[in-house]
This record gives sequence, C-alpha cells and structure tokens, in this order.
Amino acid sequence: MVGGTILEKLTIKDIAQMVNVSTATISNYLNGNYSKMSTKTKNKIEQMIQETKYIPSSIAHDLATNDTKTIGVSVADITNPFTSTVLSGIYDACGILGYTVIFTNSNSDPSQEIENINKLKRQNVSGLIIDPVDAQSPIFKTLSNDDAVMLDREAMNIQIDTVVTDNFNAVNNFVSTMLKEEYDEMYFITWPIEQVSTRLLRYQGFLEATKYKDDSHCVEISNHGNDIDKLKETLNKIIIQNKNKKIGFFSMNGKVLISLIQAMRSLNKRYPENYGIGSYEDLDWMKIMTPGISCVHQDSFDMGVTSVKTLINKLGSDNKVENNPKRIVVTTRMELRDSF
Repeated sequence: MVGGTILEKLTIKDIAQMVNVSTATISNYLNGNYSKMSTKTKNKIEQMIQETKYIPSSIAHDLATNDTKTIGVSVADITNPFTSTVLSGIYDACGILGYTVIFTNSNSDPSQEIENINKLKRQNVSGLIIDPVDAQSPIFKTLSNDDAVMLDREAMNIQIDTVVTDNFNAVNNFVSTMLKEEYDEMYFITWPIEQVSTRLLRYQGFLEATKYKDDSHCVEISNHGNDIDKLKETLNKIIIQNKNKKIGFFSMNGKVLISLIQAMRSLNKRYPENYGIGSYEDLDWMKIMTPGISCVHQDSFDMGVTSVKTLINKLGSDNKVENNPKRIVVTTRMELRDSF
C-alpha cells in the first residue's frame, strides 16, 4: 500500500503499453522467442520488467492476449467415421500444446452450424477449427483468418486457412490404376454432390481418369442410408445394361461403400468376381474384409493435428497482416488390396 492506495498488480497488457509493443511480443519475450523481435525491442522489454519488478502470470497473460488456451471445434457430422479420427488428432495435438477443446456437432444442419459457431465465439475461445456443413455459409465472412481454420470441405474462394487432401489427383490416379485392369465401364457412387467440394473434386478426378463427357456414370444416393432398395434397382439396371462387360465402381467414401456392398449382396453379386470396387477413405474394417478393399488412404488423424498446429501458430504470430489464407494439403496414398 502506497499513500493509502492499493497498487494493482501489473498485467502483460500494461507492460506492452509501457514498451509500446503488442501483447503477443511480450508473450514471445516471456517464452524465450527472441527471434521474433529486434535486439532493441528485447532490451526495452527486459529493462521495463526489471524497473517494474513485473512477475509474469500465465492467467493474466492469457486474458491480455485473448488466449484462453481453449480451441472451439465445430464438426459437420459426428457419425461420420472420418470425423472421429480427425477429432482424435485435434485432441491429441491440443493436449500436447496445452490447449483444451470445446466440441460441437452440427448434425449436417447448416443452421445448427451457424448456431454452434456463434456459441463458441461467445465462450471466448482462443480460436476455431471448423469441419463445415456448408463451406459457403455467410457465417464464415464473420470470422478472421487470424484465429480460425477450416477442415476437409473448402470454400470456392478461400478466406480462411483450409486443411484438405488432394481429392482430384488422388481419385484420378486411383481410378486410372483400376482402368489398367481392363474395366469396360466405371461408375462413381456418391452422396448428392451439391457443390460440396470434397464430393465435387473426387467426381472431377473420376471424370478425368475415365474421360466420360456426361453424368451417365454417376450414381447419387441419399446420405441418410435409407434408399438401399433404390440403389439396388439402379445397380441391377447397370448390370443388365453391361452384360458380359467388366464393371468397376468407385465410392466417394466408406459409408457410401457400405451401401454399395449391401445392395450388391442383395443382388447375389460379389467383388471382385462380379465387379471391382475402390473407395476414398481407408477404414479399419476395409483391411479385414475378404478380400481387402483397395482405397485412397487419407490421414484423417494428421488432418486434425495439422489444423491445430496451423491455428496455434497463427495465434502466436505478430504478423497478422501477412496471414493470407492458404490451402494446406495433407498427402494421401493408394492402398492396393484385392478388391479389383
């Protein structure tokens, strides 16, 4: 107490104002990241801390920089096997880097997604990772690339760093490999494409490989898995139309593949004897099927980890102006088993 007044404890924000630098620069100094500042700035901060006898407080630091050490995550559909693996990567990386996770599920509902994102923003999270239902949603215009990352699906004009796989080239290469086995006709089985980037790019890769000029070899099915009878009818027509021809199918993802196999079994057809199959996505059960199913393996876990690292790197950066949105590609590989 001085002159009857209680002196308030200095915060990281106070030190930043005294030295005339950002709170992030003070944070870098306290964490030993001197490469992000000039020697002159480093010396000024050091002198001010000595003069004020400032004692760093991690809590004060977090509040001053709006870094609550919490990442908000919004996913499109928790029932998708892809999502659970991505979340494992996010939780693992956040744990290692000292962040906690608040998770929300949009249940494939664009309006729920908007509500979830607004809810996370109100909870003052440090940053957001979003696996979007609708990458074109107007909600993303309200977000800053400084503290948000998108995952898997991408907007037509990227405004936020987006972690993806190379859907087009991966499918083009895979289907081209299938065609070397002398398939006469190939078909692309997918949920409604509806300008969803992952579905659209995979289909475009399929068209590039097959050189088909129309959509006659694209079969769209419900993403609710409730139209097996309709799919069965469509596949039966394909089989009849292509009698004595070698037919192959490429499925958009693992859940679509399940519907395809179920429908074919109901027609008493088995792969690879009666048809060949391949899929985007490598799920555990695909390895133990007899025969095993060939696929494009995407590292969903690494997509989660990469999203976290990308976000946290931005949160600690002073160069916000230079933080232009990027498309960050996680590599895929072909897993060739015996399904075609």
